[in-house]
Formats: sequence, structure tokens, C-alpha cells
Amino acid sequence: MIKVFYGRKGMGKTKQMLENANNIVKNSSGNVVYIDDSSELSVKLSHKIRFVNILDYPIFGSEAFLGFLCGVASQNYDIETIFIDGLTYIIHQSPESLKEFFDGLEKIAEKNNVHFYISINGDETMIPEFIQKYI
Repeated sequence: MIKVFYGRKGMGKTKQMLENANNIVKNSSGNVVYIDDSSELSVKLSHKIRFVNILDYPIFGSEAFLGFLCGVASQNYDIETIFIDGLTYIIHQSPESLKEFFDGLEKIAEKNNVHFYISINGDETMIPEFIQKYI
């Protein structure tokens, strides 16, 4: 399962992501991972959530990030949910260029039974068609 929160900066996407992460970990029998490009939010997350500051790793572009996510999912079969806050900030690409990324993410989600929650900054009136099914 992939769920996308899409909208302009300041629309409350991160707040929704934090609330969802903290609520899911309460009832989860598996592990929850939260990926962001800053450590600021780590204090707002339950201590049960594995926080990853992506800037600690040399990830450049959607292909490298997809490989990183494959590694995260494959190294721990207990991962149930992965939150990715600010996808376009992490990979430095526009939402329109992410079709192959989402195709790959679907495969990871299905093969590993992992749920993905992703926030993307962009104009909500111009959501790419391939992303709309995840909104």
C-alpha cells in the first residue's frame, strides 16, 4: 500500500505524517521507519519509531533512493510501515519525473508487505496522473 500526501508547503502534510506514524506504531506488531532530510522531527516521534536522517547517507536521485529503500526493506522483515517526509526534497527531482520510482515502490510494497506513507510538495491542482491513485 502506498499513500501520498500531496500539497503546497504549509498545508499540514508533515503534521499528518507525524500523527499517522505515532498512531500506527501504537498498534503495530512490526517496525515503523520515518525518513526525513532533517533531524528536527525526531523529537516529535515515538521512541518506538526508527528515525532515519537521509542526509547521513550519500543518496542522490530517485534511483539511488529506491535502492536504499530496497535495502531497508530487505534487511529487516519486521518492517511494516515506512514514512518518507518530503520526497522531492530528499531526491531533488520534480513529482512529474517519478513514474519509475513509484513503479519500483509498488514492487517493494507488494513483495515485502510494507506500507508507504509519502509527503510530496507541489501544486495540488497539478498532481501527476500516476500519483493520483495514491492520494
